Amino acid sequence: MVLSSPSGKLSNETKELVAELTRLFKERASYNDANDQFPEENIRQLAAHHLHVAPLDERYGGLGAGFVEISWLIAQFARGCPSTALCIAMHYYTLAALKDRLPPAISEAVLRDVQHNSEFFSSFNLANVTTFHPGFDYRDSVSVKIEKVDGGYLINGFKKFVSAAERFKYLPVLGSQQGDQIGFYGLTALLLRKNDQGVSVKKTWNLSGMRATLSHDVHFQDAWVPEERLIGREGYGLEDTSNEYYWSRLAITSVYLGVAQAAVDHVEEVIRSKKDWISKRPVATMPGAQYGFAELKIKLETARSQLLTYAAQANEEQQSGKFTSDLYQKALITKYYLSNIVNEIVWDAMQMEGIQSLDRGSTLERLFRDARAATFHYPSNDLLKEMLAKTSLGIISVHSRWG
Repeated sequence: MVLSSPSGKLSNETKELVAELTRLFKERASYNDANDQFPEENIRQLAAHHLHVAPLDERYGGLGAGFVEISWLIAQFARGCPSTALCIAMHYYTLAALKDRLPPAISEAVLRDVQHNSEFFSSFNLANVTTFHPGFDYRDSVSVKIEKVDGGYLINGFKKFVSAAERFKYLPVLGSQQGDQIGFYGLTALLLRKNDQGVSVKKTWNLSGMRATLSHDVHFQDAWVPEERLIGREGYGLEDTSNEYYWSRLAITSVYLGVAQAAVDHVEEVIRSKKDWISKRPVATMPGAQYGFAELKIKLETARSQLLTYAAQANEEQQSGKFTSDLYQKALITKYYLSNIVNEIVWDAMQMEGIQSLDRGSTLERLFRDARAATFHYPSNDLLKEMLAKTSLGIISVHSRWG
């Protein structure tokens, strides 16, 4: 079974290459997970075949891939290794969102660096301003503080859960700029590099899911950034990078669509090869297995359709130059549905395989741990529902979050 591939910018040659890489990623996934080893070989192969620049246009060796194509690529990689897919997803969506918003003084050099030197982006830090209200000082809730100094900015604070923290070079951050608040949020966006003085990686990653991502924390201690690396306007960093929201929802949910597909792929192999221990008949010929597998197919297809619908609309609205409230809501719905349905699919697949699915390091045991991470990606289920309802109902909290 294969995830439907998009037409358009991905050639048959590219699709065949992706299928081969996915097979190789799958072969390495168990070892990397068991040994907490970053999938460097996978990342190296992606770059060697120029797939790391897929969101860029041909000028930079890319494919000019839009929302639909990027979603397909990430989901395919996740079928082989979810950790690899999550790392490349963070890179893809940040690169796609910033490629036309990088400061003019450095844009060409940065994109050429990515193209020729196989450098990667991490994602923006969580702005953490969604649930507050007018009159609240948003700057107090942000973990990164920015102070303007002669010729640039000093940055202090930290950025949590940076996937592939030891591998990626470019780290965009949103920070609260000290002094008079500029703009509604008062957040400024800057582009750091991992080798900037004052930037350090703290090896904090110890979660059971997505183990090979090595999503450590990055700390900033008087890290100086020249003013030429300001993204957008001072105090308007969140507003000037707003397209990042739509790319991030697409990229993260695509990872978990791939996880769901991997679970269905695995259980299909199991029921085709396994025999019932009582009747000795092939399990695939028995009604329970057939009904269960049909349920998995239905859930997987509805998840894929939801994501594809969102991606297609995002492509259209990006070309029109404006993202609508309807797309914002659809992004929330897609995130909610995908992150929850993947857990249902993996659990159902485990029930079909039986107790062997609990073997440490087995395919479904690993996918189960990885799938659990889905609902913890921002926003969590409760916050997501709040955001969706308030946006849909046009509720603006004037005095307090619930008032």
